[in-house]
Formats: sequence, C-alpha cells, structure tokens
Amino acid sequence: MTKSYRWNILALTYLSMLAFAFVFQCVPPILSLIIEDLHISHTQAGLLMGIFAVPGILLSIPGGLFFDRYGTRKITIACFLLMIVGTAIMVFGRSFLFLLCGRVLSGTGALILAIGMPRFISQWFYGKELGMAMGIFNTAMPMGTIISFSTFGILAKKLGWQAAISVSGIASLIALVVFLAFHKSAPSLTEKPIREKRIQLPSFKETGISIWVVAIAWMWFNASTISFITFAPDYFQSNKGFSIEFAGFLTSFIMWGSLILSPIVGCFLGKIDSKIRLIAIGGLGLTILVFFIPYATRSLVFLMVLTGISVGLIPVSVFSLPSDILKPKNLGFGFGVISACLSLGMLVGPYFVGLIRDWAGSYQTSFMVMAGFALCSTVTILILPIKRSSKRGSAKHVVTI
Repeated sequence: MTKSYRWNILALTYLSMLAFAFVFQCVPPILSLIIEDLHISHTQAGLLMGIFAVPGILLSIPGGLFFDRYGTRKITIACFLLMIVGTAIMVFGRSFLFLLCGRVLSGTGALILAIGMPRFISQWFYGKELGMAMGIFNTAMPMGTIISFSTFGILAKKLGWQAAISVSGIASLIALVVFLAFHKSAPSLTEKPIREKRIQLPSFKETGISIWVVAIAWMWFNASTISFITFAPDYFQSNKGFSIEFAGFLTSFIMWGSLILSPIVGCFLGKIDSKIRLIAIGGLGLTILVFFIPYATRSLVFLMVLTGISVGLIPVSVFSLPSDILKPKNLGFGFGVISACLSLGMLVGPYFVGLIRDWAGSYQTSFMVMAGFALCSTVTILILPIKRSSKRGSAKHVVTI
C-alpha cells in the first residue's frame, strides 16, 4: 500500500506545480492589457515578470535547507498561503506598485515550493522510476503554461486582467486543500524536526562544484525562455498583427515540447553523460531558433514547434541530475541552488530584454539577446564532462570531482 502510494504523491506534486505555473505565468498572456491599462514601459513590464524571482535568489538555498530540516508539510503549507495572499494583492491592487508587491509575495511562496516538490519525488522514487516520475512531473509546468496562454488572454479580454490573475489564486487554494488531504511522508523518512538550533550549509567539499555548474546552465536557459514567454505575446501582437488569443496560443508552443517529450525523455534517461548531451543539444537548438524567429513569416509556426522540441529536452534532464551528483541528505540544498540560479535568470532575463526593447525601439535585438542566453546554457553544461573526466574513478557521481 505504501509503495503504491508514491503515485498519489506524484499526482499531488503535479497539482502543486500546476498551481505554481498559473501563479508564475498569469502575467505574460495579459501583459499588453496591463501595459495599456497602467501605462507602463516594456522595462517595467519586464520587471513585473522578473521581480517574481527576487525572493528565490535570496531564499532558495535557505528554503532547500528548511525542507531538509523541517520536512515537506509545514514549508509547503506556508508556500501556498504566500501564493494565495500575493495573488489577492495583485487582484485588488490597482497600481503598478501593488502588482510588484503581490508578485514578490507570491514569488516567495512559489519558488520555495518549486524546491520542495522535486525533492519530495526524489524521496519516493528511485532508479529508473525516478527518471519516469521526473518526466511526468516536468510536464506540469508546460501544461500550466499552455493552459494560461490559451485561456488567460480570452478571460482578461472579457472580464479584465484581474480576473485572469484571480484564477491562479483559486488554483493555489485548491492545491493547498488537496495537499492537506493527501500528503504523507516518504516511508524511509520520519521528517521530524532536527533538534539542532542552527541550520548549517553543507561544505563545498561535500557538495562539489558540479551542482553549481548545472544550476548556472539552468539559469541561462531560463533567462532565455522566460524572456521569450514574457515578451513573445506582445511581439506577436505588435509586430505580426495577431490577436491576443492567437498570440498567447502561439507562444505556448514553446512548452508543448516539454509536455509531450518530458515523460519520454525521462523514461530513457541513462547515465550522466546522456543528460548533459540532451541539455547541450536543446540549448543549441533554442539558440538557433530564437535568433531566426523575428525573420520568419510563413515558417513561424514551424519554428515555434521546433523551439518547443528543443526546450523539451532540458528540464527533465536538469532535475534528474541532483540525485546523481549529491547525497540524499543534501538534495534540498541542491534543488535550492538550482532554484536560486533559476530565479536569477528569471529576474535578469526579462528585465534586460525589456530594457533592450525600449532602447532599440524594436524586438529584433531583444531576440538576439535571448538567443545569446540559450547559447550560454549549452556552453556552461559542456563543462561538466570535461570536469568529470579530469579525475579517474568518478564514473558514478559527478560530485566526486
């Protein structure tokens, strides 16, 4: 019974990440309406998206350590409450400042939640099943993104952009209720609080440099994709003349590859080298495709499909690496490092791309910057096999270098 319950846990984490996706992606599909209503610049719009990540930069590593110390239940409940309150502030606040405050608060809860859920899966699944579980889990973010981009624009056009944001708060409330009903600790863990008063970081010797290399590659990847997701709907409307509905739907193509490919990639993930290759190939493909999107006309839909395929190779590979390169007791720390770098990419990417858009007066240069971010992701991840091969006898764990 306990062993089969792991599938309930997978469903629980999936629903939690759907709520995360709704909270995170509630802004881009309706960004043009917010810009028009509040009279803000593209730089401010990028900040509205990127400021969501500020708490993650500061709190991701402590958040991972909190999960390691206090267990999943208490921290996850606090995360959901922050997400609900943050979205409520955005719905009822009628100024740019209120939107920023709401994004910071909801971002605090959402990004710490994003650390705990893959960690929770890693406690219930092992071996090949872990890759499959991570593959399924990693479809939650693209699924939530696709739903957001396909429906939030339509809802906002009919009922106002606040209505679209309120959906993310309702989703968080539902996820909290389900979590309270079905959460159960992993059979091998008691998850009782540690009696030590201080939470200590694991030593660098214990964790190694590899987790940081993976996290930095993840940072560049998200700087590219989050910037694209933020501004592509506005680009498709202003430069291509598409409706808000079709612009959102077309932008969602970047996540269709992850939705379809993540379970497949997860089932076939093997050794560390194969995960590194998939990340590198996906990053290189994303580089080329994003660069050419501003020049595309009839081939635009085809390029967007290929972009989704490239993106689909990366998340499940990244989230499967920590269990290969870290000891189980340090998984919370490892996912915290990944989340911190994710947050940094989310903050810097959209803000810088929006700044370039305002400076250049068009999106062409901005797309070149996004392509550059993706290329940096490929270059960074390729450091791993070089590092790993520099010392013999380290075939099992990259962290042993």
